[in-house]
Amino acid sequence: MMDLTSVWFWLGTLGMAVGTAFPLWRLATDRRYGTHYAVLAGVTGVAATAYLAMALGLGKVQVGDAALFLPRYIDWLVTTPLLVLYLGMLCRPEKRTYLALVGVDVLVIGSGVVAGLLSAPYSYVAYLVGCVAYVGLLYLLLRVLPRQATLQGDRVSAVFTKLRNLTVVLWTIYPVVWILGPLGFGLLRVGTEVMVVTYLDLISKVGFVFMAVNGADALDQLRTGAALADPASDERAPTAD
Repeated sequence: MMDLTSVWFWLGTLGMAVGTAFPLWRLATDRRYGTHYAVLAGVTGVAATAYLAMALGLGKVQVGDAALFLPRYIDWLVTTPLLVLYLGMLCRPEKRTYLALVGVDVLVIGSGVVAGLLSAPYSYVAYLVGCVAYVGLLYLLLRVLPRQATLQGDRVSAVFTKLRNLTVVLWTIYPVVWILGPLGFGLLRVGTEVMVVTYLDLISKVGFVFMAVNGADALDQLRTGAALADPASDERAPTAD
């Protein structure tokens, strides 16, 4: 009989697989925005692979009495930049802004890995480094990108704001779960921590993907705005195919 942890990993696999089917279907039926749908499918597709690996017992590292699931962090290292990329594709930030977003994002995830592998008090130092980096990420998401997103039209701005807010709210919960979990203070059991993280992953990824696909009509406005912009500019992130 499967334990609670395995059950949630299998549920995560199933949920991410279902989430991948939606953008793949749109990719097959609407070739105009293939890049956008491919990015979205990549988010849940990579996550589904990571959850499958964890469900099969792969990538589990024992750290004292706790366990570090490496596929989870590999998933985050790939999918969180993809989520940031999609937000960037909506608002076309300067390339240096996007690179800053990805760089800070990787620092946040990397700090979590290091914190999980170290013992106290060094683990808490790495955790604090990740928290400080996350504050920088929040600044970029809440202050820098919105100023550029509003330039692309009301519908694009509305879709961007919904996706950005979903991302910010849910991403902010992850550090709290980490510090309360087995690798932190140990107030949450492994099964409970896996359940909460799986739930957060499903909403932050599958929820993001469904909202993005349902808001795909904003891409028409985005393409119109891009056509009116200076075609010679190469300081913007890609918008559409």
